Amino acid sequence: MHRPEARVEASFLIPLTEDPEVGSGELHRSERWDALRRGLLRLAGGWSREALPVAGEWLDPATGRLVADESYRFVVAIEESELPRLRRFLAAASVAFRQKTIYLSIAGSVEFIENPRRKPP
Repeated sequence: MHRPEARVEASFLIPLTEDPEVGSGELHRSERWDALRRGLLRLAGGWSREALPVAGEWLDPATGRLVADESYRFVVAIEESELPRLRRFLAAASVAFRQKTIYLSIAGSVEFIENPRRKPP
């Protein structure tokens, strides 16, 4: 009998707008959000999103400038063996959402998923 693998909680932030250094700085179209949700259903079997955006500020290591943004926080419960697929999914999302990186937290451990198409400064 197949025993389901233990799942871990993973959360990530997607800013409401494109990064102005990678994209236009404009709000994302609804099609991007729809594609993200469909992908999460396929990958993790479900997802949650906080109703209101979360505000944040961070120092851009490339420019040293303070960046303020608002992001949606998504949460998935995912099998540990699927974490590499989640990282690849978020790398693709960084391209689609035109971000330098995507903040990912897995069971409290933080990673920054890099946009694979972005050339370092």
